[in-house]
Order: sequence, then structure tokens, then C-alpha cells
Amino acid sequence: MKILYVFTSASNVAGSVQKKVCSQIDALIANGVECRGLFFSTDNIEQAEVYPNIDFIQVPKIQAKYFRSTKQRTAYFETLLNQKKVDINQFDFVYFRYPGAHYLLKKWLINLKTKVFFEHVTAETKEIELYKTENPFKFNISAILSLIEFYYLPMLREKFYGSSIRRRAILGICNSEDIATYESNAANLNYKTLVLGDAVQTKKFTIKSNLKLEDEFRIVFLKGAVTSADFNGLDRVFKGIKIYKGLFNIKFYLFGKNLIAEKSLIEQLGIGDHVICSDFIQKEQTDIVINNVHLGIGALAVHRKGLKSTSTIKTREYFARGLPFVYGHNDPDFSNNIEAQKFCLELEASEQAIDFTQIINWYQEIIQEKNLQSEMHQYAEKHLDYEVKMGKLVSVLKQIK
Repeated sequence: MKILYVFTSASNVAGSVQKKVCSQIDALIANGVECRGLFFSTDNIEQAEVYPNIDFIQVPKIQAKYFRSTKQRTAYFETLLNQKKVDINQFDFVYFRYPGAHYLLKKWLINLKTKVFFEHVTAETKEIELYKTENPFKFNISAILSLIEFYYLPMLREKFYGSSIRRRAILGICNSEDIATYESNAANLNYKTLVLGDAVQTKKFTIKSNLKLEDEFRIVFLKGAVTSADFNGLDRVFKGIKIYKGLFNIKFYLFGKNLIAEKSLIEQLGIGDHVICSDFIQKEQTDIVINNVHLGIGALAVHRKGLKSTSTIKTREYFARGLPFVYGHNDPDFSNNIEAQKFCLELEASEQAIDFTQIINWYQEIIQEKNLQSEMHQYAEKHLDYEVKMGKLVSVLKQIK
């Protein structure tokens, strides 16, 4: 079986999404698939030993005063349509991380003979709607143009092209049942879906050391998004710290690229002594941080995107490291799973401050297990690893082929 993985937002500096795609390619190869990546980027990325199975294609970088992002998106699809580097029809399938609807994407699909399947990590129009929440309207030219570019135009593209694009694909891989239902409805129920959930390369993560709980209860959140990402629900954590009156001193370690909104709320609540904010950190630094905290925080407000269920890479990495965590939504790999629930706590999806008394009591119970960290790592190997997830996908594709 030959699969081409198309990724339209590659970069010289690989972010979390690009690393995920590379992990998926490696896992497909480990499952006996002949898989190559076709990555598009405005950066000039030369073929290197670290990317032996990936071909890079440079996209013209658009310089425009207005609607630059929209024009850049069009440039990506034009490059995809016109590229001659790879004969896509030589492959059995194209794995495409869904890039959003566009008339050129539909045109590309019409001309393509190879079967295509998309990966959906969110309910797209619900994600687009967050723009209004995160960017309150201001009556000026810049705000109006931004609203058109980042809200109305994406919504219109999904409305006019989204359904037909999905119907031309053989399959939609989804992060949860909730997202699968959304995607099926977006294609007028004419779209086969497969719920896989996110995954992790377990072997790349070392198991954290056991950390005693003494006077200080330490928690961590690694923010990957460059937007305010309201769906993370960190305001629930901050408010929970504010009202906590228990015996322990809570320390919250928060790392990320854009913490403007978070820092503002921390200051408003007067909890600066309890929160340590810092820039995005690499894996080596993360290893040190994880070894010195008791609990990880997962997404706590995906209901703000209109979702009840989803899955995140972050929580899979917590499992691989052996770090217990809390999260605030249904997860296909954890919810209603007795084995998984020994290591993580699902909180109610609400706007309420999280109850640290409840969380610390739960934590004190689970750490009685002597092999907690290694058991979490083993669970990740058996159920959450990319090779396991891609193996399930390959089985489905064999039936289709």
C-alpha cells in the first residue's frame, strides 16, 4: 500500500502539528505502508537526513497590504494544483490534514484519480466562530477587514465548498465522536468517518520520577496555540487557585508563545505569587519541568467551541511521561475507561472554577500506587501510540482498497 501525506503548513522550525504529521508518517511505515510526505511551505526547506521520507515544495510568500492571509492560502492551493515534483496518481491513497474549504481544493479533488481521506481535529465552523469571541468588534477599518478575512470568508468557503469537498473523500479521520458527527452533518450524512483520537510516540518520552507531595502542589500547562485559545479554559484554573483555601501552596507553571490574555487575568485576580509564566519550551526543558510537578492540566473548555468530546496530544504526552492529569471533556480513549481513569480525572464541562480540594484529594489517593508512572507509560504504549492508531487506520484502508 502506498500513501502520500499532504501537509500544507510546513515550516523550517517544526511546530507541534508538523511533528505530529512526521510521527504519523513514521508510524504508517512501521505498519508496512510505503508512505511519503508532500509538504508545502513558504520557507525554503532543503531535503535533509532528518526528513528522509518527505518532499518539500516552496510556496510563494505573499506580500499584500490587505487580506494577505487569504491570498497566501490561495497560493498554497495553486502550488498544490501545479506541482510536478510528485506524481500523486502513483499512490493508492492521499492522507490530507484538512486545510479548510477552498474552491481550488475542490478543483484539485475533481482532477485527482487517487483516493483521498482527510483528518479533522476540530469542528471547523465552530472553531471559526471563536474569532468573534477572541476578537471583540471595534468600529475601525482594521477590525472590519479582519472580521471579513478571518470570520466571514472562511465561513462562506465552508458553506459553499465544504460539503462537496468532504463528499469527494473516501473517509474522514476524527478526533472524537462529537467531531465525527459534525463532519458527517457537514457533508449531508454522506461522509464515512473513523474516530481515532490523538496519539503519541511513546518511546520518545522518558518516564518521570516519583515526586512526593509535601507543602507545595505543583501543576503545569504547556500552551501550544499562538492565539488566546479560550477553549483551554485556563481561566477556570486561575479562579480555582484564587478560591482555594486548603493546606497546600499551589504553584502553576504555564509555558507558551502567547500568554497576553492569561497574564492579564492573573494580574486581575492577584494570584501572581502562585503562577510562573514563561515562553514556549523545548522537549529537553519540558522533561525537567515534568519531573518537578505533580499534575498536568488538559483542555478544560472545549465546550466553548460547541464540542462535548475531543482528544489532545498534550494528554497523550502526559500518559507517556507518567504524569497524572485532569481534563474537562469526553475523550474517546479515557472517558468511561476504567483502566485509564486510574490515572486521569475528567472534570465537568462548565464555566465554574475548578475545585482544587477535590483534585488534590483525588491525587493523594492515586499516588498510593507504587508503579503509577510506569503503568501510565505502558498504557500509552498499548493504546495511545501512533503505531497502534495508524495500525487501525491501515486495517480500514485495506478493506476499502
